[in-house]
Amino acid sequence: MTTLGKRLHRGKQMALHGPLLDRAVHLFDIDGLSMEAVAREIGMSAPTVQNAVYAALCAKRGHRPAERDGNGYLTTVGRDRLRELLRKGMKHVDIQIYLAVSAGTVSNERRAYSADLKLRGKRPLPLPNHGEAYSGLRITNAQRKEVEAHLLTGLGSTKVSALTGVSKTVCVRIRLKLVARLKRKGKLLAGCDANGRRVKLVDQAARVPDADIERFRALLLDQVPVKRAALMANIGSSSAYRLRDAFRAELASRGEELPGIKKLGRVHGPIADARATWLPKGRKNYVLYRGKMAETGGNAALARKLTVLAIAERDGDDPYLAEQFDRMKRGAGLVERFNYRRSDPSMTLGGVSAGML
Repeated sequence: MTTLGKRLHRGKQMALHGPLLDRAVHLFDIDGLSMEAVAREIGMSAPTVQNAVYAALCAKRGHRPAERDGNGYLTTVGRDRLRELLRKGMKHVDIQIYLAVSAGTVSNERRAYSADLKLRGKRPLPLPNHGEAYSGLRITNAQRKEVEAHLLTGLGSTKVSALTGVSKTVCVRIRLKLVARLKRKGKLLAGCDANGRRVKLVDQAARVPDADIERFRALLLDQVPVKRAALMANIGSSSAYRLRDAFRAELASRGEELPGIKKLGRVHGPIADARATWLPKGRKNYVLYRGKMAETGGNAALARKLTVLAIAERDGDDPYLAEQFDRMKRGAGLVERFNYRRSDPSMTLGGVSAGML
């Protein structure tokens, strides 16, 4: 037993040690599991596992732990090293790994050092990670309420993170707690079931416009293959097959059947696919086009032109040439230009100068 007022050495204070600690380090550093997942696997709380794993990673990565006395307290040298890292704006988790100190030690030292600087009229400490959001950064109650307000509208964690500046990991955790709280009250998130699973997309840029869905259905009824119809309607392949299956089930409920496709063969089929393709593949291009569709009120021709110009400017290409190439894809052809020559008085025709004709 230890006497009153004494503390064990830092290594002996760790509740997680031995083979169990080695397993936790392997799960986190090698397998790439999150700290909460490692804590569930080990059977301890996340803060306990985090402090022990980061202390072990300090030695594993070749860092020098913070100097401590025989009772486990930070010495003057260790505290000065910790304060130096705080002045550099390092993230708290990086300081934990660099000096093998707990999260509470970093927070307490930051609080004490900030008060000391304010008392002496010195420049305050920079924010962790120089103010940029990251998953380990503590957020204010106002930020938490802002995130919850956006989540209640039906937006996802990625979109909320972009709107609020809060990291996606924190937004996911807030969403999980919000779903559980609403479930206890018998309420649901917009567009989600009781477990928070998305069952309906809200109206946002990534959503396939209704005009494109109607065009896709019309092409299917016209016996166009799914892949070519998706290219012509600017819908991704996965979304296209889901829409095809839903349309087929809808027709079956009315006693109707989706007609078979017309195959153009090995020669004309690829040519038709190439002519139908104008939007480069990639989610960002689909989102860009659908945003232009919303801006133009569903005008597909104008949205296509604006999308082509935006992609050319983004990729550093000539917008004028990109627009001309797109017009050629839509069927426009090259016309030979006839150059008219000016009349030449020096030449005669039957004794009369050409300039007089």
